[in-house]
Amino acid sequence: MQRTLVKNSIDLVNQTIKLQGWVDSIRDHGQVIFFELRDRTGKVQVVGDKSLKSISTEDVVEIIGKVAKRPENMINAELATGEIEIQLESFTILNKCGEMPFQINTDGKDINEEIRLKYRYLDLRRARMQQILRLRSQFIEACRQYLFNNDFVEVETPMLTKSTKEGARDFVVPSRFQPGKFYALPQSPQQYKQLLMTAGIENYFQIARCIRDEDLRADRGFEFTQLDLEMSFVKREEVMQMIEAMVKKAVKEVGGKLKDENFPVISYREAMEKYGADRFDLRSEEEKKEGKLAFAWVVDFPFFKQVNKEDAAEVRDSKSGWTFTHNPFSQPKDEFLQDHLQGKNIEKILTTQYDLVCNGYEVGGGSIRAHNSEVLAQTFKIMGYNEQQIKDSVGHMMEAFKLGTPPHGGIALGLDRLIMLLSQENSLKETIAFPMTSSGRTAVMDAPSTLSEEQFKELGLQLRGFGSLNTASILEKIKTFLTQEKIEFHSFTHEPVFTCEQAAKVCNEPLASGAKSLVLKADGKAIMVVVSAADKLDLKTFKKLYNYKDVSMADKQMLKDVTGLESGAVPPFGSLFNIPTYVEENLLKQPEINFNAGTHTDTISIKPSDFAKIEKAEVGNFAK
Repeated sequence: MQRTLVKNSIDLVNQTIKLQGWVDSIRDHGQVIFFELRDRTGKVQVVGDKSLKSISTEDVVEIIGKVAKRPENMINAELATGEIEIQLESFTILNKCGEMPFQINTDGKDINEEIRLKYRYLDLRRARMQQILRLRSQFIEACRQYLFNNDFVEVETPMLTKSTKEGARDFVVPSRFQPGKFYALPQSPQQYKQLLMTAGIENYFQIARCIRDEDLRADRGFEFTQLDLEMSFVKREEVMQMIEAMVKKAVKEVGGKLKDENFPVISYREAMEKYGADRFDLRSEEEKKEGKLAFAWVVDFPFFKQVNKEDAAEVRDSKSGWTFTHNPFSQPKDEFLQDHLQGKNIEKILTTQYDLVCNGYEVGGGSIRAHNSEVLAQTFKIMGYNEQQIKDSVGHMMEAFKLGTPPHGGIALGLDRLIMLLSQENSLKETIAFPMTSSGRTAVMDAPSTLSEEQFKELGLQLRGFGSLNTASILEKIKTFLTQEKIEFHSFTHEPVFTCEQAAKVCNEPLASGAKSLVLKADGKAIMVVVSAADKLDLKTFKKLYNYKDVSMADKQMLKDVTGLESGAVPPFGSLFNIPTYVEENLLKQPEINFNAGTHTDTISIKPSDFAKIEKAEVGNFAK
């Protein structure tokens, strides 16, 4: 007998069928037991005898039974199959379900993120999560079919490529066959899709996975998915019209509601003057309640901006103090082309960039591209690159531009964000099957993780210093060292904590027992100062005590360079990072010392006497 899907059972009254799925819920009335069987298409009620006492919720079962109409007074109008039930004839438990780490009959939003993502395969059984993933699939399919109908070609571009200038750090992959050389994972398919225009594809798209080593936020990971698109022989307005028509069609096909049939077009200057930002929400309060989507275009962006010295990627990409606002491959607007080529009035040059915004978020960005090698080279000259540096960075693009590259432009739409808005969720993670945690760990699988010595040798790699180690390595290094030194310690994993108060609460320990590790810049050099979490550093006293003239907190970049860690995750061992350690004496008076061990989710506890023994720090009274 072939399997029948739950949704089809309603049309098979008086027939015997086979269903397979999960036990969703059970109602035991003694001699008669009811349970709802769930598969990917819905739920249906099954009626059986006390032999069903062996089943539990979330067991995977196969049942054979007869489809029967329910009595009029037993119809469940809330269930698509509420007019029928399955009269059980036999059943088989295909797989028993053990004790669940959490219930899946709620929306799950009250459950700790780390736990939800550790058991993401269970979290995804929720009806809400199933609906979101199906919505995502349907939206992508609607976009794909629209593009196919408009003569686009879906092309996959490489995942192993060269480091590019796209506004973020690259994830790099060592080459086993060419020791000392590295690939980069793509921040976007930008250069390949432009080269496809040189190749004569004319209309390209792909559902692209993009990977950027950006600073983590609560709602952002290292990976995201975009609908990537490029067109030849087009003006800015033609690309915008194509995308607008596609988005409207796809939104309507999945049941989304649009505020405006025609998307307003607003200049960057007007947006800043009117809304104070280039991403804004045009909905009324009533339209927000109705879940409407308010799309708008923002155009006429400045091409360049002054480098933000707090942004490591911007500092690295620029050599002149100027960097691009969106990407370096854009074409200036025609009226600013001569200024661009002459490198003058840089702050006034506007680009052909266009962003698509919706409900206060940027959901897409693109531009007409430079297709002339002179224009592209000048962009990098404005950023301070010399001829050799330009050749090393984009020489392959410039060569292609001299071999018949047509005018072209394109866009990338953020699919994760669009699905978040369509499903009326507040977090991108709700729209991704296996998102990363807020601390940068993968869902389910324990990554990042350390490599074996054999792998290091095979790749020709050797770790130098602790500042270059990933957070997992720091944790394991501390544990290994304490074990070797026969130091008694306790370690445990918990939800992410970012303040001393949060750490004390989650560890159920006094605030004073927490070790607050501060990386400071003292007379130009990095040092570590460790104080009790209940105390504050008296900087004036500290400087006088140790004869320092200039002492200040390390900025984010210095902290990253010295430790490789985020603020709040640094353990109290300056020796790990080859810098001197100073410990405030109040901390050593506590019954025990608790500290984050390289992550926001791992705490280690040791005795103060053992800490003093292994760290050999300068101890002084400099708290207030």
